Amino acid sequence: MPHLPIRRSRLRSVVLVALAIFATVVPASAHPQDGPHADVRIGIDDGGVHFTITMNLVFMDDLVTVPRESVESLHPIEADDARDALVDFFRTHNRVTVDGVEVSPVATGFEILPVDRSLVGLFPVSGLRGLQRVRLELEHSAKAPPRRVEMIWGPFPRDLLLSTPEDPRSLEIVAELTAGGLNSIVTFTEDEPEFTWHDPGAAAGERFLPVPEPVTVRTRDVPVVTLVFVVIAGLTGLVTLLGGRWRRRPFAVAVTLVLLLGLAGASWPLGRATIRDPFDDAPRLPDASEAIAIFTPLHANIYRAFDYTDESQVYDALARSVDGRLLDDLYNEIYRSLIMQEEGGAVSRVQAVTPLEQRVESIGIVPGFDAVGFHIVARWQVTGIVVHWGHSHRRTNEYAADYTVISTPAGWRIAGSQVLEQFRVDAAPAPVVLPPGTEL
Repeated sequence: MPHLPIRRSRLRSVVLVALAIFATVVPASAHPQDGPHADVRIGIDDGGVHFTITMNLVFMDDLVTVPRESVESLHPIEADDARDALVDFFRTHNRVTVDGVEVSPVATGFEILPVDRSLVGLFPVSGLRGLQRVRLELEHSAKAPPRRVEMIWGPFPRDLLLSTPEDPRSLEIVAELTAGGLNSIVTFTEDEPEFTWHDPGAAAGERFLPVPEPVTVRTRDVPVVTLVFVVIAGLTGLVTLLGGRWRRRPFAVAVTLVLLLGLAGASWPLGRATIRDPFDDAPRLPDASEAIAIFTPLHANIYRAFDYTDESQVYDALARSVDGRLLDDLYNEIYRSLIMQEEGGAVSRVQAVTPLEQRVESIGIVPGFDAVGFHIVARWQVTGIVVHWGHSHRRTNEYAADYTVISTPAGWRIAGSQVLEQFRVDAAPAPVVLPPGTEL
């Protein structure tokens, strides 16, 4: 088999290719935006449904009326009134149904968060009301582990950045949902305020795309004609030995055997046949189309692994796509630094991976691994979403890289990569600047 040229890079390259969206999707200047915002986190576990809603006073004032001494802040003495008003509001407008039973919320926590006044310049319209935030924790208890949860979000404040006097628009509520050991993004809009969650149960593993198994070569090349002459020579020798002819005509018997063995040797390249061999399980080389069919799900499953919340599950999920010799670096160098919440509380989640081009460069035995594999150059786009200060930002980046894929006892695995190109595809929309004095 031909040898495959390969660039063996450390796992850092593999992960930077696969997960660069998490690093680039958060703008270097990520910051709060003027207007109402709410950071919503939803957790579903055996005990029920839990909401953590962090909102600024602009958002709160759009929902409830809380008399307070200063319109721009909330004093600790006023916290109980604000909490009770918000709980009543969410109990009335935001419905949560667990397995067909509507469950009312109970407040399990409420706090007024510190204000960083140095950011007030980012809120020319709402001022300190945009900076002052409160955090409300609500619990919808369940008597048994939820199997189906239906959620309906209530009124939506006006989106200051996208609205104009001629075209007022409501704010989207982008929430991070943690349930069944997985992280995902849920978006509530005025047009689609409902979301239904189903317990994935044992089907959670089905979120990974199936990868074709290596096709083994259980065959052996047999020189049929040579074997025929060898058998004839053996039978001739046996007959002459048992019949006593060897002693009477030794010269003729010897010449016959030499001639038969000579013909056996001469016919070695001729009349060969391929037969199944149960002792040979070497993988067969894939062709170009098969190589692409192998790489596509392997590549996509790298992203899906990071939807898990438990570190061991992330590690196990990555092992579906990445060779074991690379897993430690992947887990230690990337998971903690990029998958956890970014500075300032931003959370990055991949929404879509779109292959654009896949070109197989070579197929053969991979040096350094002594395994069947192939070298492929891929180009793809990744669309991700960032939830930061109650606003969501979608980004699409394009990447190009070359990969090495090898056959292992566990199946096909990515064993190396090298980044060739990466750049931002979409352009960030220009913020809408409202005239001074515009009320929210």
